[in-house]
Amino acid sequence: MNLLHLEYFYTVATEGGFLRASEKLRINQPAISRMVANLEDYFGFKLFEKVGRNVRLTSRGEEVFESCKKIFSEVENLKLSVGKISGECKGPLLIAASEPIASHFLPEKIAAILKRYPEIYPNIFSGPASMVIKKIEAGEIELGLFFHIPELGEKLIVDRKIEIPFRLVVRKDLKKDENVLSHFIGSREIDDTASKRFPTLEVLKKKYPKASIKTSSNNLTAHKELVLKGVGVSVLPEFLIEQELKSKTLIDVLPGEKFVFHMKLIKRKNAVTSLNALKLQEEIL
Repeated sequence: MNLLHLEYFYTVATEGGFLRASEKLRINQPAISRMVANLEDYFGFKLFEKVGRNVRLTSRGEEVFESCKKIFSEVENLKLSVGKISGECKGPLLIAASEPIASHFLPEKIAAILKRYPEIYPNIFSGPASMVIKKIEAGEIELGLFFHIPELGEKLIVDRKIEIPFRLVVRKDLKKDENVLSHFIGSREIDDTASKRFPTLEVLKKKYPKASIKTSSNNLTAHKELVLKGVGVSVLPEFLIEQELKSKTLIDVLPGEKFVFHMKLIKRKNAVTSLNALKLQEEIL
């Protein structure tokens, strides 16, 4: 038995089948099947059982899988430590972020890092937190940046909270239209379905009692476009609407109010942070 046997077994288990493992590892399926069979011979028991076209772990296979999780977590930590040991910033920087952060916040930070460390290779995965959390848990992505997150499992932590100023905005020519001003475009109720409080809406209702959530999207760029089309009002990060505020295409609905929300940096608990990721954190903070 060697680490390669365990890697093939672990990939079959995490991918749920030999074919998907073959696609991920880019190795032909018979070779993977042989390696797993060799591992079963070594242990003296079956690791998988067939379920239709897929496979699932046997009870003993589950025990081996749990041990493999620990082994490959340490392997991943070793990979990330190498940059710190050598003091070199190069290779992959694996980040996940919600769409507005990926499109409008990170590019400036990434550009600044690449000027100093041109051998870093950023990989930015865009999607809501609920969709990519498992990838962070599995170590496929090192860091996540999101405004709204579901309840985190024991494997993940919020490592940093970064204050981001927001503005509650409406299209300038509609600033006196109460129908538009009462049409709040929400997002929290999609990204965090357990949420029952909507702080910005509560503030808006003090001036416009009929205000309510009438449109929802977890894509803040869509919020911006909906506001520009005159659909309603939305609370948006300043970095997303900087140009529209300068040109006064969009204006504050409640000029005296300050809205600040936290952008949360998520990572695996007890994971070693790579030198590349540390440089990104420095740039963000």
